[in-house]
Amino acid sequence: MIEDEETTMKRREFLKSGLTGTAAFAVSGLTLLSAGRVEAATVNVNLVAESTFKTMIDGTSVPVWQFRDPAGSGPGALTSGMLVREGDTVNVTVTNNLDRAINFVIPGALASSPSVAAGASRTYSFTAPAAGSYFYTDSVNGEIGKAMGLSGPLVVMPASGANSLTATSGAFDRQYTLVLNELDDRLNNAIYNGQSYDMANYEPNYYFVNGLSYPDTAGDGDTLVAMNVGENVAIRFINTGCISYPQHFHGYHVNVISRNRVPETVAINKDTTQVDRDM
Repeated sequence: MIEDEETTMKRREFLKSGLTGTAAFAVSGLTLLSAGRVEAATVNVNLVAESTFKTMIDGTSVPVWQFRDPAGSGPGALTSGMLVREGDTVNVTVTNNLDRAINFVIPGALASSPSVAAGASRTYSFTAPAAGSYFYTDSVNGEIGKAMGLSGPLVVMPASGANSLTATSGAFDRQYTLVLNELDDRLNNAIYNGQSYDMANYEPNYYFVNGLSYPDTAGDGDTLVAMNVGENVAIRFINTGCISYPQHFHGYHVNVISRNRVPETVAINKDTTQVDRDM
């Protein structure tokens, strides 16, 4: 299972806490409904599944797939993302501009769904699950959808709108959502040219956080982690890729709060933690 690990971070000896920014979602266009509301809302989202070209950090142009939200974007360079509350009714209309059928699934929340044909649209409805970090993707094409980039983050906040990971624990001052993925340009070019690709040969050569590679990550407010002394900061790692990612915090320790939305019995203090692939 993918580990959308939720952590809080501490500077050795003199910094308490960590990383994040509720502001990150405002900057990225992920909109949280009014903090004052006391009941579930209906959230309508439009996503366009499409093929485009992405310029790599070395200038190479690679064909990719993406879910694009015409009304907003996700953190960093991601073209979509959702931020809702527990219990919200979420209606997602997917317009499929790809050359094949796809669907819309959320591992851990919406395991299966009917497909939408090329050139067609379909609306998928679900009730926002328990507070935590999720992602949406396509499952019709196996791992090819994820490998091509057809995914996006879904963050579910407590129904109260409180700045916490769950209704009862994990309070934070700021939060960051860091989406990890990668691509193998041989696969992307093969799929773009109508060929098949054996995932057994998958060897990615580009890696991203929120759709960005270094040094672009260092200039992005959604992705560059900033903090103040004494803050409690939550980091949500969401792995939408096809490999696992060890995360090392130079000079810091983090408390691992949950993995796949399952709380740790005791917060584990670590300077390296693994964010596994979704298998």
